[in-house]
Amino acid sequence: MGKCKYCGLDAGFFHNHHEECERKYTLGLVEISRICLGCFSSKEDFYLKDREIKRIITDSHIDDASLQKEYLTLFDNAVDQYLDDGIIDSKEEQTLARFIQFSGLSQSILNSNKSLEKMLQSKVIQDILAGNVPAPRIQISGDFPFMLGKTEHLVWLFRNITLHQQKVKKEFVGRTHGMSFRIMKGVYYRTGGFKGHPVETTVMQKIGIGSVCFTDKNIYFASPEKSLKIPYNKILSVDSYSNGVGIQKDGTNDKPIFLEGVNSWFAYNVIANYKTV
Repeated sequence: MGKCKYCGLDAGFFHNHHEECERKYTLGLVEISRICLGCFSSKEDFYLKDREIKRIITDSHIDDASLQKEYLTLFDNAVDQYLDDGIIDSKEEQTLARFIQFSGLSQSILNSNKSLEKMLQSKVIQDILAGNVPAPRIQISGDFPFMLGKTEHLVWLFRNITLHQQKVKKEFVGRTHGMSFRIMKGVYYRTGGFKGHPVETTVMQKIGIGSVCFTDKNIYFASPEKSLKIPYNKILSVDSYSNGVGIQKDGTNDKPIFLEGVNSWFAYNVIANYKTV
């Protein structure tokens, strides 16, 4: 006799679940998602739904791993939705923080798809738009291969970023209109526009893998193969894609570069609001 993977009772020969148990399990996850989505939308406290959700978990035989996966999906989608409407405001931030507490998910799980990082980056952009020096929101571990100026402030540090340099031409597809633009100060661009992706060609040369540092004055790149320092006021335009950002400096001999792995939404907003006209 096989055991039902949901209720643990006998499921019959050559079976590992009861159809009714599977139906309850599926509908239970759907109902939990509906309840949480309602809380994210109305900014209602998730703990007000705690008893109802626990009942669904028990009645639907939902295991911890499945619940954790569902909660992570809900968190990722909520962060993206809040950002797509603009910067995460204080009420949305409180709602996300309450959900983190309610779900019990660890920081490492919450950041599986960089959603926790996006929350922190949104706070950085809020500081910049308000004209404030961004408060440190990241803890740097390992080496820091950059020498910043005395009045220069760290904004964000990305690790394991691949630098490509354009030699002749690079084609990108899936880009929505407006994704290649001349940088303008005081602009906020929402996450929803960054959906393009690059097509692999042989004309974009991989230079090296290293760290990218955004400060309030410059962008730095450092790897064993190459180091760069790009002042914001020397940036002519930015191409933003789903997996990185392309930058064109204002110089006759400067070739376009592509930083693969950088959050393009964040990079554009930092560059746009630190660039001097």
